[in-house]
Amino acid sequence: MIKKDYIPVSAAAALVLALCFAALFLSHDDLAGASDEMQHFMVFEDVSQNYDLATVSDPAFAGQFYSYADADLSLGVSASVFWIRFPLPDAAAIAAGDGVLELANPGISWIRLYFPIETDGRLHYIEKTGGQCRRPVLHDVWSTDWAFAVPANYAAGQDVFLQVKSISALRLPVVFWSVKDFSRFLIRENFFYGLFYGVLLAMLLYNLFIAFALRDRTYSFYVCYMFFMLLYQLDTHGHLALWLQWPPGIYNVLFWLGLTAAFVFSILFSTSFLQLHKTSRVYTRLVKGLLAMALLFGLLGLVGLDLWANLLSRVLGLLETFMFLVLAGLRWRQGFKPALFYLIAWGTLAMGILIWILSPSRIQSEQLLMVCTAMESILLSLALSDRFKTLQSKEVTLLRNVHYYHDLSLLDELTGLYNRRAMEMRVPQEITQALLHGQPLSFAIMDIDFFKKYNDTYGHWAGDQVLKRFSKILSAMVQPPQTAFRFGGEEFVVLLPEMSPERGFILVDQIRRQLASERFIGPDQVPVRVTVSGGITGFQSTDSLMTLLQRADQALYRAKDAGRNRILMSREE
Repeated sequence: MIKKDYIPVSAAAALVLALCFAALFLSHDDLAGASDEMQHFMVFEDVSQNYDLATVSDPAFAGQFYSYADADLSLGVSASVFWIRFPLPDAAAIAAGDGVLELANPGISWIRLYFPIETDGRLHYIEKTGGQCRRPVLHDVWSTDWAFAVPANYAAGQDVFLQVKSISALRLPVVFWSVKDFSRFLIRENFFYGLFYGVLLAMLLYNLFIAFALRDRTYSFYVCYMFFMLLYQLDTHGHLALWLQWPPGIYNVLFWLGLTAAFVFSILFSTSFLQLHKTSRVYTRLVKGLLAMALLFGLLGLVGLDLWANLLSRVLGLLETFMFLVLAGLRWRQGFKPALFYLIAWGTLAMGILIWILSPSRIQSEQLLMVCTAMESILLSLALSDRFKTLQSKEVTLLRNVHYYHDLSLLDELTGLYNRRAMEMRVPQEITQALLHGQPLSFAIMDIDFFKKYNDTYGHWAGDQVLKRFSKILSAMVQPPQTAFRFGGEEFVVLLPEMSPERGFILVDQIRRQLASERFIGPDQVPVRVTVSGGITGFQSTDSLMTLLQRADQALYRAKDAGRNRILMSREE
């Protein structure tokens, strides 16, 4: 059951996700209803990378191509160059010069597109390599994908040739649009991207503020994870290339840096969040193995071994997702309640990754993966909040217990007054304050008269009642910063900061009078009177706890020798 504190946040998260899904399906409505996907691909894998257009377009070479029936090209991860040939739809838009051919994957390394045109009865090809991915397609509408205007003199019925190579998985929907429909689609797609980036940025800034406020390592790991995930997404979907005019090699470096760092900080965040270092050394070793794999594929990508880096990153993605799902489940079963939110968040992302891997449609599965990533970022924020509240509650409870047991060690169990240990800690502190500020300090010892005899006559239970009654009198009459202590047995100490011996004498004598006025009932129902004797001394600049005790104790013994039931000041006063 979700706590009430999470209801507003959960409602806001649900609203954001509803908008994401609305934008997603609105985009798909345009994609399905206003575009044509190519479905008659012929593919040739150029392993040696030595073939040119003249060779592959020769009718005699046609037998080297194999048929590819799916609507989306998905050719895996390969170092080869691929040649794809296909006809464009026989649409009136081509003749009117209103056609756009979109190659919907901004992560492709490079593309050469050859349109067949016919002039003066002769067939030849126009090569296009730049696309329109950094220029507006229509008015101010921008595309991050490769988008090419179809020539008005396109030779209908002839195949378009596409030469393509990619360091990442070569998944490439090829879609034909009219310019108007393509522009409408881009507006809605950009709205979806804006919503997606907005969620990631909001979670990043929100948790960055909390990380600075709390200085909590787990929040810091999460912020770093979100930052590099945002960088990776911006690079993967082509928006960095859209906004920045940097050399292509820089984007490849940023891709591997962003992906590697996102993996590293997601592992560190998960480890810290689930507190795996407190559970088992086996978990710690598994985490170190994942970190080593992340750093290895990042290094491979940066030195140009892209195929191996891609393969290792995919393996790591599956391993990390599975492992932390299992570990989160185990931690939840062990009683770590915040692991439930983490489990839901990580499970949402895992669902998006699996759909992205298995789905035949790259566009729909990739946008669904983005929605799952946004959901994960929100749910992980909730998980962090729940974790913080849980740990804070445990810390408060622990601190309360520490204070309780600390106080318990300084309190007398029977009377509730501070004990001798507390006195030995407090008196030196008050001596220091008296010396620093030149303030008076008085110290008194009080001893219940004939207490052993009272115990022998009426029993220890009755003696305990006397001690408790006298302790209540002390607690009522000795007000802070003055303090009363049970020194031991029937002896009590009264510490009187900021009070001269003369004023202290008046207070201690009032305490004596109050006890003498009390009546205790013995077993024979006869009222019994209990008295107390005491000695009081004032602080001198050379005093220590020991000298104060000695002088007050001497005054106490003089009070007893003088007949008891009285308070005397030390002779030095």
